[in-house]
Amino acid sequence: MTDDLSAALDCVDGDRRLQLPVTLDDAGCRIDRLLGRVLSPHFSRSYLSALIDEGKIVVDGRRVKPSYRVADGSLITGPLGESANALPAPEEMDITILYEDDDLIIVDKPPQLVIHPGTGSRSGTMVNGLLARYPELARVGRADRPGIVHRLDKDTTGVMAVARTNDAAKSLVNQFKAKTVAKHYVAVVWGKMPFDSDWIDLDLGPDPKRPQLRAVVREGGQPASTFYKVETRLDLATVVNVHPKTGRTHQIRVHLEHLGYPIISDGQYGRQSREAFLRWVAKAERKPIITRQALHAHRLEFEHPSRGERVTFEAPIPADMVDLIECLSA
Repeated sequence: MTDDLSAALDCVDGDRRLQLPVTLDDAGCRIDRLLGRVLSPHFSRSYLSALIDEGKIVVDGRRVKPSYRVADGSLITGPLGESANALPAPEEMDITILYEDDDLIIVDKPPQLVIHPGTGSRSGTMVNGLLARYPELARVGRADRPGIVHRLDKDTTGVMAVARTNDAAKSLVNQFKAKTVAKHYVAVVWGKMPFDSDWIDLDLGPDPKRPQLRAVVREGGQPASTFYKVETRLDLATVVNVHPKTGRTHQIRVHLEHLGYPIISDGQYGRQSREAFLRWVAKAERKPIITRQALHAHRLEFEHPSRGERVTFEAPIPADMVDLIECLSA
């Protein structure tokens, strides 16, 4: 295996992508062990197993488990992400820590902060900052996103749990999969919502017109369930408490937009409402009050990984959303 992995990798749009035919000598081998051997030392076996679990690495186009035994002539494909020499590096950063113990780090995520390195974000992420303060995180979970068990969008603020040990990471990931983690958000949406509360049960998938974004779809989507409850009705907007039961990408933003009440200042979902909001700002002779979607992860509840008791963590409503609500209330 050469340093550029030329025997197994092709470069596709700048991303490393695996193209590995299975030979007769490797037939019957577990896929995680095979890839761990072939791609060492560039990628760890735990990292590769995570990619297989997530369905990013597939066999003949089919999703398999890390324990799957490959057959002669099969083709293993999928994006690999970054090699070991490009893993997150520690960077000094001012990150608000709400709580920490031997198992957990609870972060109050600010806006404009990407969670972990990826396409377009090689440094300056929350992971880079956490590694500078907690170097032991480098040994927790996936090598490219150590300690991360769930995510928030770049411009969504609020409470996030980070695992400090592999046991804690496993516990939290299982709780998220089992949907026993209670997530409570606060959003400010444009318009007057007609109901005091309701469930939104609509499948989500890629937007046919903008594949990089999500949309409500009739066929082939993933089940998504969101409960909302009105907290405050304003003249032009509504403050709502939102509780997503599932955790699909952009779920809250897409569901609320589909109802016709998109989150204020969301640059991707609800363009017409964003323009209406900016016209209101201009008419009221105010400076833009908020420059990102008015969505905040206010509270997170789950079972503590080692103590077994139910724990709750809260992040205060950020200043830009407080100002927005005050101005809309005037």
